[in-house]
Amino acid sequence: MKENKATTQDNAGTKSKKTNKVLNIVVNVVLIVAIVFAVICTYVSFVTSSGNGVPSIFGLRLLSIQTPSMKPTINDGDLAIATSVDPEDLRPGDIITYWTVIQGERVLNTHRIENIYDGGGVLIFETKGDANTLADPLTVHQKEIVGKYQFRIPGVGKVFDYLQTKTGFLIVVVIPVFLFFIFHLIQFFRVLFEYQNVKNRIQFEKERDAAEEEQSDEARKAQERAALEEEIRAQLRAEMLANMEKEKTDNTSNEG
Repeated sequence: MKENKATTQDNAGTKSKKTNKVLNIVVNVVLIVAIVFAVICTYVSFVTSSGNGVPSIFGLRLLSIQTPSMKPTINDGDLAIATSVDPEDLRPGDIITYWTVIQGERVLNTHRIENIYDGGGVLIFETKGDANTLADPLTVHQKEIVGKYQFRIPGVGKVFDYLQTKTGFLIVVVIPVFLFFIFHLIQFFRVLFEYQNVKNRIQFEKERDAAEEEQSDEARKAQERAALEEEIRAQLRAEMLANMEKEKTDNTSNEG
């Protein structure tokens, strides 16, 4: 019964360790993905909002769509993905991302090419949003083209826009990093405590073994002392018996 109980406890301990290991891996993966996503979002949001240019990751240019002018192809709140392109390779019908001026502000826009004109050694592009009835009032110089639209990620553009707020940065960036730090801090102290427990257990076992060895030595010495005392008593008894026999013999001789 004791062996079965010990085996059950060992199996339970093994399963618990495996569960904790899997849980640690899952939490690590989730937190790392969250942090990587937060860093990417922060980078894209910062570059977009600061006006330094178009954020690019591995050659992909990311743009948060702000208006519904390209519906149903691209919706407002989507994240548009574009790649670099040679203006001479563009054709009417292609969707491009480019710099333009809207309400007196230089901004990025993503519209479809309607026509292409020769501007005397340079290409001039006429664009229009799919949801608009009229072409854009301003044409696009080839130098203003940022890239050619490839695909979109629905709704993700809103995430980048949200990151530009203090609350968004706190939730998407600061909190995941803080949780990652706290989780690994807890893991560190857990390992430290386990190490200390193992160290204390080893020390206890050493002290116990030393005490048992000392008790064993004392018991052995006590047995040796007892054996020696018994041997001495036996010798004394033998000597006493011999003396008594001698006295009897002497007395008998004197009487005769």
